[in-house]
Amino acid sequence: MFGRFGRRRIELSAEASTSERPEAADPTDDLISLLQTIEAAAAQIYERHGLPQRPGHYRRPADGGAWQLLGDALTPAEKWTLVGAADGERWRYAAYEALGAHSDIPAVRQASALLAACQGLRQRLADRVVISPQDLADSIRLGEAWRRLAEDVSYDHLGPLHFLPPGEGEPQA
Repeated sequence: MFGRFGRRRIELSAEASTSERPEAADPTDDLISLLQTIEAAAAQIYERHGLPQRPGHYRRPADGGAWQLLGDALTPAEKWTLVGAADGERWRYAAYEALGAHSDIPAVRQASALLAACQGLRQRLADRVVISPQDLADSIRLGEAWRRLAEDVSYDHLGPLHFLPPGEGEPQA
């Protein structure tokens, strides 16, 4: 008789302990959070230099102009049709990550490289591919590049340095 009640109490306590346990967090959550932080820093560089803020595929006239977001609802076949139907106009096409790759501004090129690296790591995580030593090395390099970009950006608002001859630019007494 006592054994029966004792057994029931143990079963109930086991059920209660499993229902009270929080779900295990996805081990990639921290990495995804860091990738979002890096992408946000790179997006600030893009914004500061007039590039779009929204991931996707873009086009712009070859002679310059603003990047235009291609519709998110376009299928790959529709995108290829759009590329083929340029009617003599020359267009440049690029993914969001590559928009700044050919910029004259080093910070924009660096932001573009960071976005591309983040995209590559995101794809590996989404595919649930086993992380290789090369992936770890790339992640470390990504962190170093992000820190360097963050340091450069902190001085970016000061503008270029101007050297003046001695005596010029000093406050008059």
